[in-house]
Amino acid sequence: MLKNLILFAANDEHRPALAALLREHNPGLTVSDDLELCDLEQLEPEELQESRLICFGGPLTLQSDVVKQIGHGAYQFYYAPLQYPGLAPSTAQETEDDGPCVSVIAQSIGDAAPFDQIIDIETVTLPANIEAPQRDLIAFTRLARMFWRLSHAIACETMPAEPRSTRLN
Repeated sequence: MLKNLILFAANDEHRPALAALLREHNPGLTVSDDLELCDLEQLEPEELQESRLICFGGPLTLQSDVVKQIGHGAYQFYYAPLQYPGLAPSTAQETEDDGPCVSVIAQSIGDAAPFDQIIDIETVTLPANIEAPQRDLIAFTRLARMFWRLSHAIACETMPAEPRSTRLN
């Protein structure tokens, strides 16, 4: 049974709001939003077995032995300036074609199926000549929306097994 949620965020200021949202869906859930990555090794195996790990705002690199101990999966929410995440552009033309796109991604973390798969993805075509701060704001807004949409599943249920993909222009 899911009892604990370990929450990391690329921006520490986002942690309290994300934790509050998850607690609204499941008031009995313990949300640990004050841990650092090095603290995971100090947790008891029983606690990890009853936990789910979430990283918001950037990819998280975890040791595979830690991932295997997390009983309810580990997931990351991040964005990347790519039209086809996971397939880096191989030519200058592909790089140019990718330029006006950003993808927000929810992905499981792990090195074996069903882990390390994309759970949800939205690709947004950006306006021409957009500046980096505006691009980041659009990407963050979409990422927060995706997290909000999946927050009930994160806090209460098993995460979706079927990937969802959306193209937004």
